[in-house]
Amino acid sequence: MKNLLINLSLLSLFLIGCKEEIKIDYATIEKEIEGVKTIDDKRNYLELIFKEDQKVRGSHGSEIMIKHGVNSKKYNEYVKKQIIQDAINLVKVEKYFEKFGHPISTEVGEIATVTPWTVIHHAQTYQERERNFEIFYKAYLNGNLDAGAISMFLGRMYEMKNRKRFQMKNPYKPEDKINELIKKLNLEKKKANAHY
Repeated sequence: MKNLLINLSLLSLFLIGCKEEIKIDYATIEKEIEGVKTIDDKRNYLELIFKEDQKVRGSHGSEIMIKHGVNSKKYNEYVKKQIIQDAINLVKVEKYFEKFGHPISTEVGEIATVTPWTVIHHAQTYQERERNFEIFYKAYLNGNLDAGAISMFLGRMYEMKNRKRFQMKNPYKPEDKINELIKKLNLEKKKANAHY
């Protein structure tokens, strides 16, 4: 367990160091989002982001770690690719939000609808998650994000902020957990804003 914590700490330091090296082509992303006009364009744009997100993940990461070790150059390159793609995808999703808001599941389908949640689930900082809470909460209220997804999103925020998992005594309804997490994370004002 101690070795795992040390490795995770080293990986965290590596992740922080990578943040400075990321070059994002904002002009290209702006052009891409300007080209999104129809519902099909929305679906295709979001599904492509999802594919890009998943392309840098998968079982080959654990294979690299087992074969070469968590401190190896190969594994660090694998993680760096994820971090770079995650940063690019975050910008793309937030630009999408600015133009269209959260995707509507009945318009674009399941994969496109969960793409923003997937991308921000991979976000590196608490602030990136907090910045997008209102739009996710509104999507939850409108039925475009289920209770499990918003609960997991908030639970991860709680864990990042408090360095421990949120615990709640049973029995409780999903809404109870969501509301308690919002309270613990001081997001009540943002929650109220999502209702408008």
